Amino acid sequence: MIKTNGRPAYDLKGQRFGRWTAIKYNGGKQWLCHCDCGKRKLVYAPRLKNGKSKSCGCLQKELLGNRRRTHGCSWPIETCEYAAWHHMIQRCTYRKNPSWKHYGGRGITVCERWLHSFENFLADMGPRPERLTLERIDVNGNYEPSNCCWDTWSQQNKNQRRYLHAHKTLTPHESG
Repeated sequence: MIKTNGRPAYDLKGQRFGRWTAIKYNGGKQWLCHCDCGKRKLVYAPRLKNGKSKSCGCLQKELLGNRRRTHGCSWPIETCEYAAWHHMIQRCTYRKNPSWKHYGGRGITVCERWLHSFENFLADMGPRPERLTLERIDVNGNYEPSNCCWDTWSQQNKNQRRYLHAHKTLTPHESG
C-alpha cells in the first residue's frame, strides 16, 4: 500500500485493467499505464478500478472498425449525417441524455428501420445539404422517413412545441 497525503492508495503496480497494465505510481490518484498496443498514458486509479478506462483508445477503434468499413461514417463522428443519426438515437433511447425528457421521455421514438441502421437512415434521408439540420415535420411525431427532412435552424426553431403553442391559429370551433 502507498500513502498519499495521509490517505492510503492501493498499489496497482503490475495489475491489469482491460488492456492497461499499471506500471508506476505518479502521485495523487494517477498511475502511468502501458497499453497492450504499446502506448503509455497517465490514468486515474478510480477509472482503472471501475472499468471506465480499458485502453488508450485502441479498443474502441477496434470495436468500431467493422462499422467504419460498412458505411465509412462512425464514432468519433466523421460526418454530419452520422452525427444527426447518432444524436437522434441518443435523445430517444438513452434516459441519461439531457434531451431525453423532450424526446424519448414523452414518447418520441425512432422507427425500426432507422433504430439500428445508419445505412437505412442515410438511404432514406440522403446527404445533408449544407447548413441544414434533421427536422421532424410534425413536432409530436416520431423519427421516420415520412416525418423527417433536412431543414434550416430558423425553420426548426419555429417548429418547436412552445412556438407552435404560442402562435396557434384558433379554428372557429376553438374560438368560441
